[in-house]
Amino acid sequence: MSMLKRLFALFALLTLAACGGGSSNTKAPGNDTGGSASITVSLSSSTVTAASPATVTARLKTAAGKSASGVVVTFSTANNLGSFSATTALSDADGVATVTLSPASSTTAGADTVVASAEIGSETVTASKGFSLVASSSSISSFTAAAGTSASATLSAYGQTELTLGLSGVSTSAPATVAITSSCVTLGKATISPTSTTTTISPISFTYKDNGCGSSLTTDTVTATVSGTNSTSSLVLYTGSPEANNIVFVRAAPEIIYLQGSGFTTSSTVVFQVNDRANNPLPNQAVTLDLTTYAGGLTIEGSSGEVVLKTNSVGQVSVLVNSGTVPTPVRVKAKLGSGVSTVSSKLTVAVGLPSQLNFSLSQKALNIEGGNYDGTPNTYTIYAADRSGNPVPDGTVVNFWAEGGQIEAGAQTAKVNGLSTATVNFVSQSPRPDDGRLTIVAYALGEESFIDLNGNNVYDTGEPFQDLGDVLKDKLFDNVFDPLFDEYVSLNYGDSSGCVDRSSTYPILSLTPGADAWIPNVPRTCDGKWTPRPVYVRRAVETVISTSSAGALWVDYSGLSGDCKSVAKQSSSSPSSSEARIKVGDDVADIYYSAGARSGSLLFSATDANSKRFNPMAAGTVVSVAAQTAGLTVKVTGGSPVISTLDPFPPFGVSYAFADDAVTPGIFTLSLKSPASAVTTTYTIKISTGSRPSACTIQ
Repeated sequence: MSMLKRLFALFALLTLAACGGGSSNTKAPGNDTGGSASITVSLSSSTVTAASPATVTARLKTAAGKSASGVVVTFSTANNLGSFSATTALSDADGVATVTLSPASSTTAGADTVVASAEIGSETVTASKGFSLVASSSSISSFTAAAGTSASATLSAYGQTELTLGLSGVSTSAPATVAITSSCVTLGKATISPTSTTTTISPISFTYKDNGCGSSLTTDTVTATVSGTNSTSSLVLYTGSPEANNIVFVRAAPEIIYLQGSGFTTSSTVVFQVNDRANNPLPNQAVTLDLTTYAGGLTIEGSSGEVVLKTNSVGQVSVLVNSGTVPTPVRVKAKLGSGVSTVSSKLTVAVGLPSQLNFSLSQKALNIEGGNYDGTPNTYTIYAADRSGNPVPDGTVVNFWAEGGQIEAGAQTAKVNGLSTATVNFVSQSPRPDDGRLTIVAYALGEESFIDLNGNNVYDTGEPFQDLGDVLKDKLFDNVFDPLFDEYVSLNYGDSSGCVDRSSTYPILSLTPGADAWIPNVPRTCDGKWTPRPVYVRRAVETVISTSSAGALWVDYSGLSGDCKSVAKQSSSSPSSSEARIKVGDDVADIYYSAGARSGSLLFSATDANSKRFNPMAAGTVVSVAAQTAGLTVKVTGGSPVISTLDPFPPFGVSYAFADDAVTPGIFTLSLKSPASAVTTTYTIKISTGSRPSACTIQ
């Protein structure tokens, strides 16, 4: 090919590249590998105005002809007459990047070129596209409303009106975009429809709807703006205030408060809400608030009479109620100027402090296997109420003390099914009292109980009360204070008066020494008067820590003299093992029955082996019997397993019967198996016919 022909072909290719595809596409010099990266650019409209911006789209391809994603594209205009929403954009998975093109100024007219460039791999690609700009001369010539134009002609609450906007300089070739909003729209108290529109005609209309704006503002400023210009216009709408239609109780937090000086919460916030006829909350409404009672010095917002408060921005009014010195139910009354009213749900002023008569201690088991066995569990539970019988506040601290074993030091009350309780755990371990009986004491700060003779629920001078002194840790559980043996818990008030005893007239208030070990009291530590100052309310219980082995008794002494009947039921504090207890081991206990009586029943007690005191075997101890001679039938008829009891002689029965041809006497074994360690104590017992023994020994 001649040199001239080659130059002509090259010129033709360059001309085609410059004019082809609606955009230009060039690349930087480089090695030709059979393909080139490319970029093309297009516009959604070749005419750009302030009212009608154009979308600029750049599409990128790799040298292999695939979409080039994740590539930064830079946009500019040759003559700086255009303005972009962003000067750079990232190509998406399809290799497309877009921006919005607007005139640099609404008064700009003429033509310019969009230029898009990017680096795809090692190649720099560029494309361009021309566009024209039309200057906008649109402006607002008028702005009116059909209603709400004056204070005497307000737009009714929740009503609507038409807004009319006149424009100049708009045409089919010069459209204008108008946006409109207002103060109440911003607050969510009104809507304008549409919020923005593009038009080529004038006038245009908008619909304004009130959503209770008058509850917050008496007027609403509505503003219209022509996009891309400095042309704005405002008008004032006068809005009517919605009428309060109802007032509702919202909450009282908390619902229970306590007497002044109790140390617990003494105030509650009560909330009401005022609504209009559309059930929307109304702010800035006057509400008159009052209490149904001011007994004991109750106050509302610090006042002993009604107060007037205004609702807040969400239509609510809050009022503070403070307790006095008298427990009482109370309600808050709320009334609007129209006469519409309501009352709160019941708010209770409670005593809070646990009262001595309302402080109760119980235990899961009365007799556990712990006399010589570690780790047997038990639980102790306090039920605590104030003088009205209402639950004390959650978190009321109760302390526990045990004469032996190990017990949790304390617990805080919590409501279970609405009732106030506190439970602690216990296990058997050293130390162990010799008599096998532990005293457990629980105590908490509270108040002395009294008899309310006039029904005002407060103590009045002269009313009988329970005079409490220091808490006695009574080891013998006899409510007799032994200063060389017993311990006590003092409030350190230094009181030394004798405690008032009203047991003869009011037995419920009894604190008789030697009898009421459940409410242990140190003598001569009282002050002789009822006082609201905190005292220790207390309760005590006794728990048997039974030995694992048994020391059973035969207690069926029917037909014997009174002296013999007393052998097995002698003083529980000093048993006589040589006479009262059945012997264990190789010895045989010989029990007699009347001649001719070949069947009958025997009564025993499941007593443990404590040498200092008669105590029951542990709850759950199982009794069993087995005949050792032919023709004899025996079985346990009751009392097994041993129940939870403090009775030193929990009874169980054994029935026996001889066959007609059986040879007497008969022998059977009696066994008692402890529940925790499974220690089994076995007795061999012979049933003989003949006379009753002259002595009371069982041998």
